[in-house]
This record gives sequence, structure tokens and C-alpha cells, in this order.
Amino acid sequence: MRRLPERLQTGLLALLAMLLASPWVAMAEPRTMRFRPVPAESVAAIDARDRAVAAADSAAAVGAVVVDAPDTPDTPEPPDEPRTRSTSGDVVRFGSDVTVERDQVVDGDVVSFGGDVEVKGQVKGNVSAMGGDLTLVEGARVDGDVVCIGGTLREETGSTVGGQRVTAPRTPGAKIFFPMLAVVGTGFQMVAHAMGLLLMLAIAWLIVKLAPGRTQHAIDFIHRDPGSSFVVGLLMWALLIPSVIALALVVALLCITIIGIPLAAAVGLAYCAFFVVAAMWGTVVGYGILGHRLYPKFRTGEATLMQAVLWGGIALHGLRIASDLFHVVPVFGFVGGILTAFHFIGLWVLGTIGAGALVRGEYDRRSLQTWWGRMRPGSGGGAPPDMPPSGPVPPPAGPSSAEVIS
Repeated sequence: MRRLPERLQTGLLALLAMLLASPWVAMAEPRTMRFRPVPAESVAAIDARDRAVAAADSAAAVGAVVVDAPDTPDTPEPPDEPRTRSTSGDVVRFGSDVTVERDQVVDGDVVSFGGDVEVKGQVKGNVSAMGGDLTLVEGARVDGDVVCIGGTLREETGSTVGGQRVTAPRTPGAKIFFPMLAVVGTGFQMVAHAMGLLLMLAIAWLIVKLAPGRTQHAIDFIHRDPGSSFVVGLLMWALLIPSVIALALVVALLCITIIGIPLAAAVGLAYCAFFVVAAMWGTVVGYGILGHRLYPKFRTGEATLMQAVLWGGIALHGLRIASDLFHVVPVFGFVGGILTAFHFIGLWVLGTIGAGALVRGEYDRRSLQTWWGRMRPGSGGGAPPDMPPSGPVPPPAGPSSAEVIS
């Protein structure tokens, strides 16, 4: 009998040992497999879990992560910040406007002759507008000086200027002939004010020549009582508006009839002439008051009426011309403003005092009563009759002894 191979025998023995060593072999009973139905909810949950796992696997495959979150509207991406434009060198324009945008930086000066300049960004140098307006909007920055000659300087809140501000006013109408004429606008103002000075001196000379007595009487009255003259002058200006209303009513009543129309025109002209003469003549009297105080400080002796009037007029209007000069001087522009204020205040005060003194003097002279007496019907246009002297009338003288003898 052939023997089994040694390896096969060893395997069969090991298998037999394992069967004999297992306790359940002998005690095993036949069993049956049972299948229980799965609820629909569990199936839905399993399906949802499988879909989530599949989605996660697909997202992981493309390198993305899926996060369960409620649907939210897409938020717009912030706009890109504007890029800053840099301009190296100066910007000069003739007869055209210049605008420095918000995103622009000028590494130099900005100059415009005969045009406007508007700065929204930054200028590292100076900004000049000759014959045009200069505007610095909110957020504008000028590291140097700001010069505006013959135009208007406007600075909005939030703009900064590192240097000085130099301005000179514009003369109205200077741009009609040529834009560059606005650069010398201050010169036009000085010429205009000098012409006004010559006109007022001519009027003062004429008034002094025509009415020296009344003018001197008004000046003397101011020296004696300046307060009452000023009060009377203020009352004249205070009654200006009510008198205009009354004049309008009178003119309306007179214009009802055809005959009253010429009379209404005469009343209106007389009213206007009164205030014009009072203002001009009162100003000349004010010149005399100022001249009497200034003349002794520069000359010896007492000033005549003509000298006092001319000196006062030159001094008062000279303040206005000097203010024009200071307006074009850097840093001292405020001095020009102070001189201009002194000119207008002095002109108004002296004119008011002079007009009040004239009215008060004419009232003391009873000029209105005399004129009305001459203009009354039946007066013959002559002087009013003298009043009889007060007291008993002396009896008529008898015949002299020589007449009796003869």
C-alpha cells in the first residue's frame, strides 16, 4: 500500500485536529437566516447620506470643499482702487482752463494765463491763476503758494495750502477787451478811483466858488456843535424811505389830471435834487472839516476854505487808492482791506455831519421861509415886507422954527 505524501498527511492531520477542537461542532444545531424589511425613512436617510458622500468625493476630486449653508445673494466684489497718475514738471496754459483731477499728482507748478484753475488732487509746487478764478475743492492739496490775480480764490472745506495766499481783485469788464487785461485789474481800479478823486475835487471847487459863505458857515457850525449836526444828518437818512413813500403818493395824486403831470415831474425832480445836493454838498463840508485838521500838521498857518476842502478830499480818497496798492502786496493784503473800511466809514460820517450842518444852518437862516414868501402869489417876487418895530409909534415931528418964521 502506497503511503500518502508527507505534506498531505500533515495537512489532513491539522484539519482533523481543528475539527475535533471546535466545541460547537458537536453541539451545532441547524439555523435559518431571517430577512427583516427596512423602513422607508431609513432608506431615504441612507440615500441622502450616499448623495452627500458622493458630492463630497466629487468636490474633493476638483479641490473644492462643499459647506452646507443657506443660499445668500452674491456680494459684488469691491472696485479696484484708482491708480494715481503722476505728472512731472510744470503745467502752463495760455487762454485755457487747467484741472488737476483727484487721482493726479503734479510734481511742479500749475499756471494759467487768462483761464481758470481747478485743483482736485495734489500739486507739489505753486498754483497761479492770472486773469481767472482759482478753485480748491474738498480734498485738494497744494504744497506751495496759491496766487490768484485778476480773479476769485475759492477754497472749500477740506482743502489745504502749505504756503501763502496772494490775491488781487478783478476789475469788472476787464476781460471784455482781452483776457490778459485782467492781470492788471488793480491798475484799472486805481485809475478809476483817481478819476473819481478828480471829479469830487472839481465839484468841491465849484461849490466853494458858488457858495463860500454857506459852506464856511456849515463848517463853523460843526466846530461849535458837531453832535447836533450828526443827529440831524442821521434823521435825514432815516426819513429817506418814508419820504419816498410820501412822494410816490403825491405823484400818484397829481398824475390823476393832465395838468398835474408836469407838476408831479417837477416835484420828483426837486426831491431827487435835494438829496443829491445834500449828499454832495455835505461831503464837501466834510472835506473841509478833515482838511482844517490836516493842514496845520504839514503847513504853517491856517488853511483857507479852498485849501481845507482840497486837502480833505485828497486825504480821504487817497486811502482808497492806497488800499488798491496794498491788495497786490503779499502778506499785507489785509492792510488794504482796513484802509478801504476807513475810507467808506470816514466818507459816510463826514458826509452825514456835513449834510446835517447844512440843513441846520439853512434853518437858522430861515431860507425856506424867505423862498416861500417870495414865491407866494401877490408878493411881487420881492423880499417880504419888514415887520414893524415893537413899541409905541412916535408922533410925527411938527414944523421946525425956521419953517414957522418963513
